[in-house]
Amino acid sequence: MPARILNASLNTVANYSAGLVLSIVAAHSDISSLPFKLDLDIWTCSFSSTFTGKLLHDTMHQEHTIPWNTLASNFKFCRDNPHFTPRRTGLFPRNLPNQAQTLNHFVRVLQTTITTFSDTERAKYPASFDAPTSGKLFSDELRARYPEFLDEKNQRIEHWIERVLAYEDPHNIQYWTNHGDLADVVKILIDENQMQPLLMLARHPQVPLGTLCHLSWGHHFGFSRVMESALLAYVLLNLFAALDILRDDGGYLETGIYRYMVRTSTEEDMDYPAQQLPHCAYLNALPEDPATGLPEVHHDFAGLKQYVKTMFALLYRYDMVVRECGRDPEWESEIRTVLSMISE
Repeated sequence: MPARILNASLNTVANYSAGLVLSIVAAHSDISSLPFKLDLDIWTCSFSSTFTGKLLHDTMHQEHTIPWNTLASNFKFCRDNPHFTPRRTGLFPRNLPNQAQTLNHFVRVLQTTITTFSDTERAKYPASFDAPTSGKLFSDELRARYPEFLDEKNQRIEHWIERVLAYEDPHNIQYWTNHGDLADVVKILIDENQMQPLLMLARHPQVPLGTLCHLSWGHHFGFSRVMESALLAYVLLNLFAALDILRDDGGYLETGIYRYMVRTSTEEDMDYPAQQLPHCAYLNALPEDPATGLPEVHHDFAGLKQYVKTMFALLYRYDMVVRECGRDPEWESEIRTVLSMISE
């Protein structure tokens, strides 16, 4: 960087584009170490807004592929919406003439993006697997990291075979609601990117892995929970970023859907809650908003970006497992459900 720029006065700096100033600041973790002085009384408002806006823009995941800004154009953030009694704060549809067409396009692109990544990852593994009837599914080290969910029994392939229910038809094998602990193992393995043992189980003739996807006794706790929680967080936080409300006064902390996302991902007392682990690892480590008690994601955009990236990885890994089981992930329905939840 030329010295004449680094030693520039405030008036000179003001003549450069915001992008150039941002590039200088971004190279310094401590603003006090900048090689020029900024008059904060003049610059704080406009510079902070521009810099935060750039960070929000960079936070959106797969922005070159997924039309987040197009999705955002169909929603508006509103405090105390007078069209509701009692008044509500949240995201509301704009009801534009082409909204249905725009949302259909978004759904198709997101679905295609997930399955494309899934196909790319699947190609890294063998096309077929042996079907062992004994042996370890995962390492002792991994088992030691998750003692609440992994143990010496569910580490063994024979345990998965022994617990299968056959009823009258030996060819119609399945797991049932008393196998939620096995669904939790699947959730852990997806989170830990242990795809080879999962793909092997999905193809194993004596292990009906797909029947662990949806388990329910009034509320459900199958490994589809991985997809549900990841999809909501992924779409919602990217949409918040596109709407430019991930900031102190942006309002995302006031929305009911953000509270719901946090509660179901980290707080709610659930049966077989292993899907909450990647969410708790990030959200529970964040400072809490004094007014709402919710985690403030806008203080650490690098961490937020990594969290969103992790959510996307969970989605395409889930897709790999479900399709390997010969089932349809039904992305169109799942994505539309999330969009309807976001519309307050």
